[in-house]
Amino acid sequence: MKGLLKTQISNSFDTNGWFVAVMNALDSVNVEQACWKPTDDVNCIWETLAHLTYYNFAYVQRFKGIDYEYDVSSNDQTFSVGEYNETEWQAEIARFNAVMTEFRDLIAAADEAKFAEPVSASNQTKWATLILNISSHNAYHAGQIMLLRKLQGNWDRSKAVS
Repeated sequence: MKGLLKTQISNSFDTNGWFVAVMNALDSVNVEQACWKPTDDVNCIWETLAHLTYYNFAYVQRFKGIDYEYDVSSNDQTFSVGEYNETEWQAEIARFNAVMTEFRDLIAAADEAKFAEPVSASNQTKWATLILNISSHNAYHAGQIMLLRKLQGNWDRSKAVS
């Protein structure tokens, strides 16, 4: 189970499989591209990455046994971004990279029994199921990032999966 979960996290994080992973979808995206929206009711790449960082961080904390509580009142707030500049954009990418690297390392180091345990007393979902769902969630948003890049005309098709 551990090998499968680690592979799924990697595939949605930084290793292309059947789809482009988040980190690869972000390759060479600058702050202007990260902030671009085709319409006002769509999240930009940066907002999408902030959302991914938020939820993956929460579950990394919970995986470590920390009783992490969400500090937002709605899912929409997880898409919020502070000051739009290149330094902050690169910092957001680095945060996501650090969170996902830690998540993968924690999965690799965990006892196999951990994956059959419930996430918490209030969330009886087993860790294995939750990690697979997180991986699917990450892949879903990687697809959104890819679509935004294609709409902008700045995706290098040679980096796509075949």
